[in-house]
Amino acid sequence: MFDRHTSQNIFALISKFLGALYSNWRAKLIGMASDGENTMTAHQIDIVVKSSAKGIEDGHWINFLNAFSVFLRSQDNLIISMNVKCPKKTNRWVHLGRLLTFYKAHYRKLITYTREKRPEMLPSDEWWVVTFSVSPVIDTINVTLALLQKRSLRIAQQEDHIHALIEALTSMFHIEIEQSDDTGAQYVAFHSMRVHINDIIAHIEDQGSLARASYERLDEAAKKAVVRQITVYAMILVDGLDGVKAERDGANRGLEQNAPPVLPSQLVRLRHGVFLQDVLDPYREHISKHWKIDNIDGIEADHRDLLKAYNAEETQREIIDKYTVATDFNEAWDCVSNRFHQLQSFCGGLATVFANTTSVESDFSILKWEMDDNRTNMMHLSLEGIFQAKRRAKLQSLML
Repeated sequence: MFDRHTSQNIFALISKFLGALYSNWRAKLIGMASDGENTMTAHQIDIVVKSSAKGIEDGHWINFLNAFSVFLRSQDNLIISMNVKCPKKTNRWVHLGRLLTFYKAHYRKLITYTREKRPEMLPSDEWWVVTFSVSPVIDTINVTLALLQKRSLRIAQQEDHIHALIEALTSMFHIEIEQSDDTGAQYVAFHSMRVHINDIIAHIEDQGSLARASYERLDEAAKKAVVRQITVYAMILVDGLDGVKAERDGANRGLEQNAPPVLPSQLVRLRHGVFLQDVLDPYREHISKHWKIDNIDGIEADHRDLLKAYNAEETQREIIDKYTVATDFNEAWDCVSNRFHQLQSFCGGLATVFANTTSVESDFSILKWEMDDNRTNMMHLSLEGIFQAKRRAKLQSLML
């Protein structure tokens, strides 16, 4: 439990524990995000990003990026003179962002030193143009990956972050949907997308004078080649991200339909008949195995009462309208506290909060803290007593 895969080990431990308590516990789950890796959505994005980057210049760009990093990290004189060491390239794409930022920030010093000491390691202008152009893409993706690690993120919020990322990259490169098969010489096309060459040139120039100067030093053939490489990279990346799905089916394939609405602000937008057809009915057979018929009828009654309260009670309507899809589940339902209990319980099962690395290790950090190297012989009863004492205030606040 005390290694770099803490979250996976904790996940496996809890699964075995629940299996010992009640072998059919999985069947009671209403909504499920994945039956595989517990950071599935971020993992899917990571695969798409890696594949897209490896496709640039048939892998030459990413390979040289790694080689240049290894070279710079071995140059003690350069490190001393700059008072900073080149970041290490790892499989974590947040580190790639730091590495690209380092290259851009120390461009002149790196060029001068490499030209004098190891001219064969000097990056080409084409490589620098790609580096400058890809850097803002990786920064944007890293922001999304950080958002996906929030402690109480719901499926719908993950979908929203993915869509926002696609929109940001589409806007960054001015990607258009083809209106006809005739794209013209001024466009680069991929599948149903196309980008005007001038938009990519503008993107390169937006990265600053160093990027612009590197591009202008290229001959016409090299300019066309590098523009095409950047354009195809952007469209392949967007196309891959469009296939990332947060919610999975029984065969662990991405579901085509969106995650069901689970917040009051979403539910009040649905007519009751639509709620029954699109939200409750797909799960009715499943929950009927474990819920009493009165509880299922209560879900329907609660939704009707929610619509009635929203339309008739101005204060309640104003409170509900303040919350958006970005609102945490508990915070959104607190606005209708002590009401609609069956509907809230049902929606809580659909929400499916992801147990990602950050949240799991945070929740179980108390175990490492209390049972440290000097207290490894602590009995389970004593450890349980510590847990209960620390959680007493929280337990007292829970609604019975």
